[in-house]
Amino acid sequence: MALDEGMTYSMPLEVYLQSAVVRGILGTNQDRLSNYLILREGDEVFSLREATLEGPNRKPVAVSSDEYLIYMQEVFLIADLSPQFRTEQSGLDHLYVKKESSKALLGVGPFWLRGNIHLIPGSAMHDLLMAKTRFIPVTDATLVDRADVGPRTYLVNRTKIGFITAVAEGLEEL
Repeated sequence: MALDEGMTYSMPLEVYLQSAVVRGILGTNQDRLSNYLILREGDEVFSLREATLEGPNRKPVAVSSDEYLIYMQEVFLIADLSPQFRTEQSGLDHLYVKKESSKALLGVGPFWLRGNIHLIPGSAMHDLLMAKTRFIPVTDATLVDRADVGPRTYLVNRTKIGFITAVAEGLEEL
């Protein structure tokens, strides 16, 4: 995430859709993708610049445009590719809700995602699915069929989740 002029952040993203993956730069005045999405709740479109397109066969598609408008309802996953800055939050800890991490497997459209979901102590996965926000963070997550892509944080479109289940340690995919 690079800080540009006028307090604008440039966030490199991968946006996973049913038929394609779009990689590009989101320009925003928010320093976290989750903040951007919360503030844009109800908006239906966002733009990625300097973008590229990858088809369903994972091959690049040549297009004469480098800006894509993304329809929010069709997004399955968003991967924030920004370097993860860990700032000291000691003075701000009281502003954050304490959550517990749980390993989970999610079916999100054609994608299977394995990672950590974050629940308020005493809540259940069901509560996560009934949340008011459209996107749910899944950290240290991997796409089950993409061993070549290392763990990262994905924001999952809650309305596209087909299933979610807790994952026991040591469970292996067949």
